[in-house]
Amino acid sequence: MAKNEIVFKGTKDGLHILLKGDSSFEEFKNMLDEKIRPSKRFFEGAKIIGFSGKSIREEEYLELKSIIENQYGMEVIGDYNTLNVSNSYDIEEKSKKYNEILETRNSVEEKGLFIRGTIRSGQFIKFNGNITIIGDVNPGAYLEAKSSIIVMGIMRGTAHAGSDGNYDSYIAAFRLEPMQLRIGDIIARSPDGGPYKSGVPEIAVVKRGMIIVEPY
Repeated sequence: MAKNEIVFKGTKDGLHILLKGDSSFEEFKNMLDEKIRPSKRFFEGAKIIGFSGKSIREEEYLELKSIIENQYGMEVIGDYNTLNVSNSYDIEEKSKKYNEILETRNSVEEKGLFIRGTIRSGQFIKFNGNITIIGDVNPGAYLEAKSSIIVMGIMRGTAHAGSDGNYDSYIAAFRLEPMQLRIGDIIARSPDGGPYKSGVPEIAVVKRGMIIVEPY
């Protein structure tokens, strides 16, 4: 059973749940439980504003609503007819092609990866712990860490912290101006009209099932 068949996307109004793949409804319920239960405190109070990607029947929607509200302490906004329960809401991440892949695997003793210099468009840096960049991350660059990501410069690329489902992870930067942030399976994209512009050091964390950006 593929755990990446459920993806969370945070917006300013609440959380969308994207159901991917061809798994059965029972399998989706099990996968949802596997993702939420270990990190329940990060999702309590979250507002669910849509189920997308896979069409579900009204009785399945009602069952999901009951589970989400009664077992996980979240709130489903709207009803079956007003929620986007269809395949029309396409938030699939577009395929990324990189000219250079820099993948580093740490040993048991290693705690973090430190890189001094600019991470340029097309570079993909992956690490099994924390990533610290002493420099800028340009648009088109991609960082992926099992733990947290710190950029001591301008973060304009894409950052994925907590890639193994660790919602305690965070993303921090002197200037946080990303194209996309992701913590665990929760995605936050730049607002329409261009990347978010930061004036002070900021940190992105998960609260109420969403990625929240706060002054550091």
